[in-house]
Amino acid sequence: MRRLLSVVLILALAASVFTGCKKATPVVNEIKIGLVTDVGGRGDQSFNDSALRGLEIWAAKKSFVKGGGYIDMSDADYAQSLADNAPDLTDKNIAPIPGITPVVLESKEQTDYVPNLTKLAEDEGCKMIIAVGFMLADATYQVAKDHPDVKFMLIDAVPSDATTFAPLPNLPNLVDYLFKEEQCGFLVGAIAGYATKANKIGYIGGIAVPAVQRYEAGFFAGIKTTNPTAYGTAGKNVADVYAGSFGDQPKGKLIAQTMIAQKCDILFHAAGATGNGMFEAIKEAGGPDKGLWGIGVDVDMGKNPNLYPAGTLTSAIKHVDFATWTAIKSVVDDTFKSEVVTLSLTDGGVGWAQDNVAKVLSADQITKINNLRQAIIDGTIVPPTDPKAVPAWTAPTGY
Repeated sequence: MRRLLSVVLILALAASVFTGCKKATPVVNEIKIGLVTDVGGRGDQSFNDSALRGLEIWAAKKSFVKGGGYIDMSDADYAQSLADNAPDLTDKNIAPIPGITPVVLESKEQTDYVPNLTKLAEDEGCKMIIAVGFMLADATYQVAKDHPDVKFMLIDAVPSDATTFAPLPNLPNLVDYLFKEEQCGFLVGAIAGYATKANKIGYIGGIAVPAVQRYEAGFFAGIKTTNPTAYGTAGKNVADVYAGSFGDQPKGKLIAQTMIAQKCDILFHAAGATGNGMFEAIKEAGGPDKGLWGIGVDVDMGKNPNLYPAGTLTSAIKHVDFATWTAIKSVVDDTFKSEVVTLSLTDGGVGWAQDNVAKVLSADQITKINNLRQAIIDGTIVPPTDPKAVPAWTAPTGY
């Protein structure tokens, strides 16, 4: 009996030693990251979807399942997302961030903003909350002030006083991300100026928030640079209509149909899901076969099969996805700072997509577009940020 006990003890000790030598499975703590969309919501094919991609795909490596929930994304699908949406960001070392769990709430009305942000901070216990869009500025500041232990990222705005419009005091738990939309707007405007055969171009805005107006100002300045005839006197030759919504696709289609009837052959929208109607109108009117082209916004819409890739001339790219991923990484790495970050052509924050440009522009014209891009980076060309400033803005010569 004593011998049997000795054998058992020896075996137990050996098992203990063996177990201790095995490589321990790394423990990854769950980090909840919340996101509140603006009223355009998931599926707008542009602004909100770009932020969601930065959180769900690039950070968490998850695929959203229609109806709710996530499944793990394969390495191949992850790589394809980067190839499709960030071919210009290969030097940024974008990779999955271990432990990230996305928690997303969609806003149907502006009155949803504060409740959604508060729910993520209090009920979900999110370590960071991303507020997507200018219209969430007031709500984000309010909820961030009330929840100092939670980090917040606000996209496209710096909170300001409702009366004086002066920036509000910085909060230590809030980072604001802005973009130089006028730069990428300028480049696609220059492309439109070269591409138009009718010398008639149209711009469709969603709501006149600062980011959309920066797109407009840059776009008009780009047209003025490469095609003064299409620009006209004080820009009055360019059709310019705001839909008053980021989520009204039928209205976007109706505006585009009206512009096409007015002989516009190049249309650009900065209108979220409203602008999807623009591509619908262009397709129904015959698209490139009839000399009609659309220009996408925020993401490379020429890569989106749900829109109209064959009729997408180019897109004004704004990497909300990269900004979102970067902010999340700063929280995980404990490098988060309260500041205003402005992304531009210089750091890859904005750009233009190749799409079908080579089918329409000559090699010389494409070279000039790239020269314009470099001139903006060098600071020798500074596109205007206010549409009202474009008529007095002096366009560069030689283009």
